[in-house]
Amino acid sequence: MASPRKSTARKLSPPAPFPDPPTPVTLLASPRSFVGQLQELDLVWWRYVWVPVVAGLLGGLAYTLLVRHAAVFAAAHSEAAAPNFATYAVNTLGTTFLSVFVFMLMWGLGRVGAGFKGRAAEVYGASFALLPPLYLLVIVVTLLTPAAAFVPKGATVDAFPPGGDPRVLERLALAQTFQTSAGFGLVMVTLLGTLAQFGFVYAAFRHLTERPVQAVMGTLLPLLPALVIGLIGVSPLLFAR
Repeated sequence: MASPRKSTARKLSPPAPFPDPPTPVTLLASPRSFVGQLQELDLVWWRYVWVPVVAGLLGGLAYTLLVRHAAVFAAAHSEAAAPNFATYAVNTLGTTFLSVFVFMLMWGLGRVGAGFKGRAAEVYGASFALLPPLYLLVIVVTLLTPAAAFVPKGATVDAFPPGGDPRVLERLALAQTFQTSAGFGLVMVTLLGTLAQFGFVYAAFRHLTERPVQAVMGTLLPLLPALVIGLIGVSPLLFAR
């Protein structure tokens, strides 16, 4: 017969620890595994908020490194002030803000479409894990590209008198920047990368909600607004003339 002390010790044994949450990369590798691990945990809406923040910072850095050549070029051929640290910080943090805003938009509209079972905050937050490696690739390509590739050639510049409109000169340089691999790559990552996120999100919603209609609605409702905001973010490159 077990002693009362031993019985009490068995009764007071610590509970089993909670399982670790799935990493955001798990959603990209296997949405089914991501959902299976997520369903063992309570809903925590801020669990993956850091992922869109990191994606936004890297996207902002990639954008800043690209457009800095246009700003320097415009200042060198006009009376405009040269860009400084504040200019670069605004570009970087502005893109970060857009990334977080897009996440909140995805979360809100995804919650409306997929319902509570869809866990839109966690799914959409984790889906941003697709973007940081792509932005890092754009950053590397930008740094490896000669600075002369981002500015107009001499014959084009000669068409503008010294002290010209810096906005015209900057748009001219941005149009040239878009022609580079790095500029085109940033636009494609921003638009097609966002579009690819929704493929992973739909796969997760389909397993979480077990209702295809809810999965489709949770995916489609934020799709167009997110793409429009992404288009606005890269419009200085895409529509520069």
